[in-house]
Amino acid sequence: MNTRVMCAVMASAVAGLGLAQALANPGFTGSYYGDATNDIGSGLANGGGTLDLVGMEVSNTATDIVFKLTVNGSFSNVDWGKFMVGIATNNGSGTSTGNGWGRPINMSANGGMTHWIGSWVDGSGGSQLWTHGSGSWSGPASTGFSFSGSDITWTVSMAALGLNVGDSFTFDAYSSGGGGGDGAIDALSSSSPSVANWGDTFTTTSGFSYTIVPAPGALALLAVAGLGRRARK
Repeated sequence: MNTRVMCAVMASAVAGLGLAQALANPGFTGSYYGDATNDIGSGLANGGGTLDLVGMEVSNTATDIVFKLTVNGSFSNVDWGKFMVGIATNNGSGTSTGNGWGRPINMSANGGMTHWIGSWVDGSGGSQLWTHGSGSWSGPASTGFSFSGSDITWTVSMAALGLNVGDSFTFDAYSSGGGGGDGAIDALSSSSPSVANWGDTFTTTSGFSYTIVPAPGALALLAVAGLGRRARK
């Protein structure tokens, strides 16, 4: 077989594989961040495990950030917990004290908290996005939100967070009780009990970092185009 033709065939095969992968799992890329289990203070209820965080997967599509939190229990058994995500984008408008819900949960990492996602799983559930700027919190705005079994998934547009491909942000996840003054009964960033009492204050001092990458689907299509051009040569 002519070498040029062989290269074209191989390029087409590789491109086809990349396209097939992109179509089978469109727009997915992610990182997993685990937490120690059974790390809730001895004097606090863990809600049948639902307040005990197991880990979070963070990924992005071409337009959205997706947070998927897993807990050590089932929402069908205990549904009074509240589940939250603090985000620091280092855009100069963050705060090291407080959050969108006014709970005793802070973030000093990466310039302070700029966004807050708060949600609940009782009834049909719901989620809110709050944004910090000019010294105060504004909101709530809506987010994509779903929960089932032991998982909660939030989908937030990059535009709502002021982020673009290539940007990095810091985040932490928290579980809390049903009272408005309850703190972070479990924090994803802490492998030991985060608080000893319901109303104690917790501050995320380091958190986790995620960098937004181009969606794999787009990369695969670019690869198809590039290989096609080389094959024609």
